[in-house]
Amino acid sequence: MPFFAVACLAGYLRADNLALKLDGQGSYMELPAAGYEGLTHATVEAWVKWDALNNYARVFEFGSSWKSMAVINNAKTDDLRFNLDPHFAITDPAASNIIWVTNAIRVSEWMHLAAVSGPAGMQLYLNGRLVGQHTNTTSFAPLAKNARFVLGHGLIENSADQDFQGEMDEIRIWNYRRSAAQIRGDMFKQLKGNEPGLVRLWNFDDGTANNATTAAAHGQLKGNAVIEPSDLGLVGEKDFPAVAVAASPQSLPPAAESLAADSRWAAWWIAAAITLLAVVLAWLALMFRRSGLGSQMIVASQPALGRQPREAMPERAGASPVPVDLKEQALAELTSFAKESLVQGLFTQRAALLDAQKRAHEELAQLEARLANLDVQDRILAYETRTADLERQVASRGEQVEGLTKATLQLLRKKLAQEKQRDHAGQPYFPSNL
Repeated sequence: MPFFAVACLAGYLRADNLALKLDGQGSYMELPAAGYEGLTHATVEAWVKWDALNNYARVFEFGSSWKSMAVINNAKTDDLRFNLDPHFAITDPAASNIIWVTNAIRVSEWMHLAAVSGPAGMQLYLNGRLVGQHTNTTSFAPLAKNARFVLGHGLIENSADQDFQGEMDEIRIWNYRRSAAQIRGDMFKQLKGNEPGLVRLWNFDDGTANNATTAAAHGQLKGNAVIEPSDLGLVGEKDFPAVAVAASPQSLPPAAESLAADSRWAAWWIAAAITLLAVVLAWLALMFRRSGLGSQMIVASQPALGRQPREAMPERAGASPVPVDLKEQALAELTSFAKESLVQGLFTQRAALLDAQKRAHEELAQLEARLANLDVQDRILAYETRTADLERQVASRGEQVEGLTKATLQLLRKKLAQEKQRDHAGQPYFPSNL
């Protein structure tokens, strides 16, 4: 199995999860079909794991023969279908509405399905991602008369159709169209059954086929259907890249990566130094305030207001004597610290630029070695091509490629000028020493 254990957070699928297990040999789960007459908008969700691709095996089917809603695998293939036939489809093929997704099913792996229906059309989500749509505007309501509702079994009773072989869990029916964000937001959560709009929930957590909502819609296990521990609780969001898609940052061109890393390191170092400086200043301000030195200096600087000079000011009761040169010493230390921080920051930036120059020379030397056996015209063409590439990088990426890329570009321009001058003068080729 490709899945890995994830932390069991409150409200998320448990590692000791229970699920419905079907063997594909006449085993299925029968559900009450009452209560769907007014359901004109709906979302059906389920976690499903195929152990085998049996012929036209149903995940679920609601309605009657040739007039139903179903999610199935097509024939014995890994194609996934969402069928919704509000009219008798065997005599009217146009009445069959199908979302068909090729190569969608992965045997022996848990997959999350969500089938949405209603006036806004049909939608099929796989692992939280929209994979198909259809313009059909019906839902459960027109199928409800004399209907059956089954998991893992078909309603046509065709001898060629086979039952579902695998596991199912967290079967949910909502009385509204759920958005992609809503589906993704709850697909890994363990619901309680009292969520707004949730009309049916079979999660098998109590070891039975009972409905977890307030409706009396308990299921019945048929054949060899069983409820047993499963590994669904070990499935996490990291196992489904389509669920939590994060835009990958645009990678820097090779010539700019190392310099960008150096620049980021220098920026972090300077930011840390500034933060430390701010902390020291705040501490000194607090010390001045507690000692009274700051207020004494303010008083001494305003003799025109009729205040006493600093020498005549009485000390505060209970205040400890403070050396007169405390402020001067602190300011001297802060000045020294600031100078050292600035020097260190400049040194780091200079080191990065020198390193960029060094690597630019190395890149040019490698390029020269590859072109050494070419004639001068071919070398000029190669240098022009590389120069044009770097110029496009600088023009399109701006500050991201400054430093190493620009240094390399500058050397290449010099080298290209030398080659053209040598070609014009008919001089022999020697590697450069730029």
